[in-house]
Amino acid sequence: MIAERIQCRGTGGRPPACEIEGRRQHLITVATRLFLSNGYEATSLENIAKAAGASKTTIYRNFGDKADLFRIVLNRFVEPIWPTLSDVCIEGKSPKEVLAAFGNLMISTTILNPDGIALMRLIYREAPRFPELARIFAETEQITVEVVARYLTLAMHQQYLRPIDPAWAASQFLELIWGILARRLLVGTISFPDEAERRRVVDSAVALFLTGTARIDQPPTMTSHSEAVSDE
Repeated sequence: MIAERIQCRGTGGRPPACEIEGRRQHLITVATRLFLSNGYEATSLENIAKAAGASKTTIYRNFGDKADLFRIVLNRFVEPIWPTLSDVCIEGKSPKEVLAAFGNLMISTTILNPDGIALMRLIYREAPRFPELARIFAETEQITVEVVARYLTLAMHQQYLRPIDPAWAASQFLELIWGILARRLLVGTISFPDEAERRRVVDSAVALFLTGTARIDQPPTMTSHSEAVSDE
């Protein structure tokens, strides 16, 4: 505790880095709450600054304009899984095991939660009038697509998969994992899935994807999803 206080001291009359970061995170939290409560159009930087006890100039200096701030809000929901997604163990693993690990992360409670779905609903509702929202969503989605596409490219080179377009196949795989659940949650026809239901979604999506992409002459090892997760 003493070490933390020493580390958090500023120098030269400037606030310490930890305090600056704390203020930045507070602004993001306030912006998230207002975007989710009021929508994108109805939330102004002035509203956010007032609610956060900051100035509009501070927001511009730290984040940029409203679209830049919204991008940071969206990324806050998905950034926690990006390092884990990129670090999924592929050494000695079959495509079924690797894809199951990807799928498990994509519908984990880190992303598939009430606030995450509310943010998606906001984007779907307001993107036709604010193209920057569609652009921000596409940029965020592309990061995940690229990670999965890199693995699919490797799996092709290892002769696990037949020749495919890795980027397009990655998008199709993610749609199988995320798309149906997300759309039904968006319109409220289902409740948030428990662990058993998420596992069922992942297992069936991986099986269907590999049915269409695996090389018939060298099928991947058929290891269960639960075994794949427990090995990591």
